[in-house]
Amino acid sequence: MGLKKQNTVEASLSPISLKGSSAMLALVISACTVFPIERDSPYFTERYATPVFFVGYNYISERFIEKVDIGYLTVAGLEGLTSIDPQLEITRDGDFVSLAVDNNFLHTVSAPAAANTKAWADLTVKIIENGRLASTPLLETQAEDIYSSIFQSMMTELDGFSRYAGAFEAHRDRYRRSGFGGIGVQILIDGNKVHVVSVLPDTPAKEMGLQDNDRITHIDDESVAGLTIHEVVERLRGEIGSHVTIIVERDSRDHFLSVTLSRRLIMDVTVTYKMIDDLGHIKITSFNKRTSKSLENTLAKIQPAIESRKIKGIILDLRSNPGGLLDQAIKVADLFLTKGQIVSTKGRHPDSNQNFSADKEGFAQNLPLAVLINGNTASAAEIVAAALQDQGRAVVIGTNSYGKGTVQNVIALPNNGELTLTWSRFHAPSGYTLNNLGVLPTICTSRETTGSTEKENANFTPRPKELHTGAIVSETALSKWRAEDLPSEKNIEELRAICPDPKKASDRDITVAKQLLTEPALYSRAMSLSFPAIANR
Repeated sequence: MGLKKQNTVEASLSPISLKGSSAMLALVISACTVFPIERDSPYFTERYATPVFFVGYNYISERFIEKVDIGYLTVAGLEGLTSIDPQLEITRDGDFVSLAVDNNFLHTVSAPAAANTKAWADLTVKIIENGRLASTPLLETQAEDIYSSIFQSMMTELDGFSRYAGAFEAHRDRYRRSGFGGIGVQILIDGNKVHVVSVLPDTPAKEMGLQDNDRITHIDDESVAGLTIHEVVERLRGEIGSHVTIIVERDSRDHFLSVTLSRRLIMDVTVTYKMIDDLGHIKITSFNKRTSKSLENTLAKIQPAIESRKIKGIILDLRSNPGGLLDQAIKVADLFLTKGQIVSTKGRHPDSNQNFSADKEGFAQNLPLAVLINGNTASAAEIVAAALQDQGRAVVIGTNSYGKGTVQNVIALPNNGELTLTWSRFHAPSGYTLNNLGVLPTICTSRETTGSTEKENANFTPRPKELHTGAIVSETALSKWRAEDLPSEKNIEELRAICPDPKKASDRDITVAKQLLTEPALYSRAMSLSFPAIANR
């Protein structure tokens, strides 16, 4: 139909009852407490601001992975007010914090004890309130923008993964993590018509018989003509359990169906499956609350083909997977493992130190497994790759992964905003940290040969003649990768040079995986040459 995919937006439709005279369709990782919030006024008040800063400062002081100076961070945060009024100046001189506006001294506050987060929260509010007396831009700025300017300025002093989200953004993030109320379709607008591009599996829309290429003409008796795609999505989404009635045009202009749907929790589809010759290709795009269950269902469906040897191997494709929920990564790895550690986390807060191990029978234990990674494979995806590699369950193919090896804890603030704080590091079963280092593949596809220099040859095993492309990383190189708990920046740079990411898409990963999984002797050799002996560490 010549539809433009880039305009596709996921809506969500829920259980629907199809009505109409024509035909009945019988087809078709976080602490997130929500606090009460002041609704009457959007402007800054001491009563509501002090708890916001106190809760935020306290969590940062207790939970951030490194010990912090909350006084230093407070002043750094207050300096963020210059984004509202460049004439503001906040400075600390010994035991005093001072405020000036347009080079005119305005107010001085005694600096509290370093660990007194409540006193630093009080100081923050005093500085802001005095600033509002002399700064018109600050006086006219809503509370949420003040919170944002201060917390964002603080977060820049921590690390690249800690951040602040205001109430609206946090609400959107919670939807992204936990799903939303809808009906389960992907749509696009072509002119005045809303086309159903795809009906998502296990959703109300699918259960009630909506079909690809259906056209939605009305939502709750209102024509969709003239609506933007975001306005259509807004009308299709709603509270879980609420109802929406749509009119659908199918096949011809004379065939209309009225459908009433009950909205359900809808989440992004993160697991897809297809056959590549006689290999099963499973692509995981991210890790949300349903990823492990979706993968388990996929593996269960193909189990008969696995048992009959119609499927000779599985390719688990984690390329460009940015990660997601820690518990889902653990459950995904556990689907392929029968025993052994999957990952451990280590941080400053006692609750951040945890060990996770396989605890159930895995799928397809006798089937060769290849895991594909690249420079954009990060976080939870790296956990899966490292666990399957270290436990000798899979050959990892591709290039160095991203190296996002930290755990973020999400904390709700009294304004319904959220702080996302780094509070621990991932450690692979063999002990090395994934942070900044990532996962080194067993077969490097950014290297056509093992090279000619002595240094480079030391990093690679002489390639078997049977391996048409790529280079097998040596056991020595893998041992170096795992040698230090927290390697230095220099060592990280040298190690990551072994198999650099070329920053461009390539079919070489699939080519190598197909060869390895269909040639048992070659697969066995890659496994034996490249995996460390966990028991000897």
